[in-house]
Amino acid sequence: MFREYPVGYQQFRHQRATVIYDDEVLGTDCEKLFRSDWLAANCGSAQVERGKAVMFSYAGHDLVFKQYHRGGLAGRVVEKSYLYSRLPNTRVWREFHMLREMRALGLPVPRPVAARCVSLPPLAYRGALITERVPNSETLAQVLCKGPMDEPLWQSLGCLIAHFHQQNVYHADLNVHNILLSGADSEEPSWYLIDFDKGAIRNPLSRQAAESNVARLRRSLDKELVRLPDFQFREQDWQVLEGAYRKARSEQGQDK
Repeated sequence: MFREYPVGYQQFRHQRATVIYDDEVLGTDCEKLFRSDWLAANCGSAQVERGKAVMFSYAGHDLVFKQYHRGGLAGRVVEKSYLYSRLPNTRVWREFHMLREMRALGLPVPRPVAARCVSLPPLAYRGALITERVPNSETLAQVLCKGPMDEPLWQSLGCLIAHFHQQNVYHADLNVHNILLSGADSEEPSWYLIDFDKGAIRNPLSRQAAESNVARLRRSLDKELVRLPDFQFREQDWQVLEGAYRKARSEQGQDK
């Protein structure tokens, strides 16, 4: 049964699955997009690999599919299942609505297109999310493997992170693979943040939480510098990013 939802979104149940979708992008047949056989046939791959984003096109839109997976020892036992309490508390529902809230705030994040949660009696669930692909984009890791990044881009990235923090956004895993640069070769390249699983909009966002985001990004940069032979990251790059971040936070009245 369909029920009324915020303008532009519809929600329905089919057997044990609950689906929410953006009705400006998808229709009532959108549940098929969550099936591994459909994805494999439409993403140009023989199979959909677990733990990896799947990119595909549908109805004139470039989209990204993400299946939620457990990590660590629990992940070896139950893989894609989670303890179920209430639908709004599931990781997939929380990320879908967090993306919607951030876009309403004007923050550069992917457009949430659909989410599906399947209950697995008695107390487990499975979740998957579909978002719109950021056009002409590469991860920060991919950009830095091509060569060093100009100072203005490091500055703009620092300001972007400060802007998210000003809006009380906490990213649980801010790393070089969750930052996208769109239009790197254009006159006006732009940054996006992706993958807000376990993230939250906290009111207010504590200084400690904000600092943990910045520290997480630094650890990620240092890790890839060791792991990837072509990775172009220098200490002076970090000084530029951090300086821009601190200045923006100060101007926002956040760091005193």
